[in-house]
Amino acid sequence: MGETTEDPGGTVAPLGTTAILIDPNMDKAISEVAEHSVEPLAEIAASRRRFTIAALLGIAVMALPFIAILWGPWESPNPIRKTAYEDNFYDLQARAMFHGHLWLAKGAIGIEAFVHAGREYTYFGLFPSLIRMPILAVTSSLDGKLSAPFMLVAWLLTALFATLLVWRVRLLICGPAPMGRAEAASFGILVTTVMGGTIFMFLAATPYVFAEDLAWSICLTVGSIFALLGVLERPSWARVIVSGVLILATNLDRVTTGWACVIGAVLIAGWFALGRGGRENRRWFWPVLGVALVPLVAGSAVNYAKFGVPFGVSNFDQVWTSVNAYRRRFLAANHNSEAGLVFAPSNLLAYLRPDGLRLSSVFPFITLPAAPPSALSGVLFDRRYRTASLPASTPLLFLLSCWGLITAFRPRPIGRVALTRFLLLATIIAGAALMVWGYMAPRYLADFVPFLVLASAVAMADIWRRMAARPRKERMGALSIVAALGLFSIVANIGMAITPTEEWNTGQTLHYVELQKAVSDITGHPMNGRVVRGNSLPPWAPADELYIVGACDGLYISNGENYSTVPGQQFHRTTWMTVQLGHAFQHTFRVTFNRSPPGTNQSLALVSAGPATVAVSSSRISGHGRLRVTIGLFGAGRPIGNSVSVSPGSSHQIVVITDPVKHLIQVTLDGVKYVETTLGTGGPIAVDSEIAHTSGNPPAVSVVNETGSTSGPALCRSLNQ
Repeated sequence: MGETTEDPGGTVAPLGTTAILIDPNMDKAISEVAEHSVEPLAEIAASRRRFTIAALLGIAVMALPFIAILWGPWESPNPIRKTAYEDNFYDLQARAMFHGHLWLAKGAIGIEAFVHAGREYTYFGLFPSLIRMPILAVTSSLDGKLSAPFMLVAWLLTALFATLLVWRVRLLICGPAPMGRAEAASFGILVTTVMGGTIFMFLAATPYVFAEDLAWSICLTVGSIFALLGVLERPSWARVIVSGVLILATNLDRVTTGWACVIGAVLIAGWFALGRGGRENRRWFWPVLGVALVPLVAGSAVNYAKFGVPFGVSNFDQVWTSVNAYRRRFLAANHNSEAGLVFAPSNLLAYLRPDGLRLSSVFPFITLPAAPPSALSGVLFDRRYRTASLPASTPLLFLLSCWGLITAFRPRPIGRVALTRFLLLATIIAGAALMVWGYMAPRYLADFVPFLVLASAVAMADIWRRMAARPRKERMGALSIVAALGLFSIVANIGMAITPTEEWNTGQTLHYVELQKAVSDITGHPMNGRVVRGNSLPPWAPADELYIVGACDGLYISNGENYSTVPGQQFHRTTWMTVQLGHAFQHTFRVTFNRSPPGTNQSLALVSAGPATVAVSSSRISGHGRLRVTIGLFGAGRPIGNSVSVSPGSSHQIVVITDPVKHLIQVTLDGVKYVETTLGTGGPIAVDSEIAHTSGNPPAVSVVNETGSTSGPALCRSLNQ
């Protein structure tokens, strides 16, 4: 082990180290090391075993909260959980590709569509659609239900790629140096924090198109980094091809991280061309350049097919721009672009401030800030959501990344750490691009995750290289600091993921507030200070503020988001999530449907709200033994309603919500929503009859008002005491 070989990066490394660095199976590496000494072979095997056990334990522990959040926080777990909207974009795009084109049916994705040449397209990448196609080719029953399963796959693959990347970096820096238990535990905590102490948890809380896009972005970018680092260390056709496939997939998913991988590959190709990887490796310039250019050209071709340009898309072509006056004002104020240096100061403050979290005495104690970040100097942003900062939400990875950057770019690099420089630059570009974007949202923290993984791995390896000769007490102290920062990161990101968003249903908000109340009762009732009372909801309030309307006619919790730029959402008080409704706002009926004479359509009114009436009707379906039931809103403009078929003699629960403070009228049958629209502000709200039925024996439709027999808003009353 006393012999040395010249490192392609300009440093000196122990003989045999190079072979160990890249091959995950380690077969060739182990055989080469064995030629020189049996002792390093045993040390490497023991180190790898300790590292693998620590990493797998961390992944297994984090899988529990991740799956619980992914399958539905505060509701019954559902592996194929659907969200309220925007969860079928990739399925629609896949089905369009089955028909040989990329355009979607008009109106299929609403305001998110971009119009080009009279046709509508989604701006989301093709990769998530491509991997759906084998499933959608054999069934349509899973349309709109695949985001949660595929996000779980992306999370598991990220765990694999991150673990392999961390191990590879450790070998680059430390070679075959043995890994002790404390070091293995620290690396295990690092992997655990990547999987549970980053924005991945928040993405899982809302498995729709925006979250899945970023989940795959993290996964594919980390995989691309791992593969490119292998090419740098010891190029081969297998490694180049794997890199190309992963970079292509990344470019077909998300532009920012896709282009970052392309830049990394271009830099590596130049490195080979200059002979920095050794004269014999100059021949890899063209293959590695192809790894960069082929994905770039493929992504540009898809963009051209959709929007007529190789790069980018005009925001004026989006349907949302045509219907939202603020979006048009925003674009006009920023030279018709969503990007610009004018946004950088506000974004830097929002994403990098040290206090970008909220610590509270109310469960979950650590979560997103109570309000969206400020826009400095009056700059108009397209949208600003409550957003955590990197240093506050993931302090372990942030601090390690700062250390890792210094380690990688120091004048006299240790081991072969200089090989990580190109990839650190490439991954930091993805996060830097976010700083000039006129849109703030916590999910965009995902663009930083690949950089955090790589830079943190560099730092952790360097720290334990330095700690190897230190006393046991100091090593345990270092491990304790790593564990404390990792635990805080995990708690913070879980806290961010389990707080209300506009995607939640009433059951979720109810269970969340119930737990808040239970914990508050144990910890001295800090929740009481968040309860406000009044007769109408204000347009906005800080997150987690509770509002009681009237005598518990309604209980609401604020999600803290500002919808002032969307008049319709502000009118409906989207900031406020419904927790409980009293009998004045929620009316429950038991409706029985019997056979009616052929050709007749008999109906009964349930609730009147000013000129509008909610009514239910029944008619026989010709040639069938079933009935067609129609639930609708009539008398206020164009009728609104939907139909369902039921069995004769069946009894069903119909719930009518007439919420004047959220200007909402909603009708459900057996828990399934059939009507939801704006409630007019004029006229009283009244139940038309307590007990009613149509003609006939038995009557075609009979109704019993069960509102009074249902449980009242007990949680609201306990808060109102």
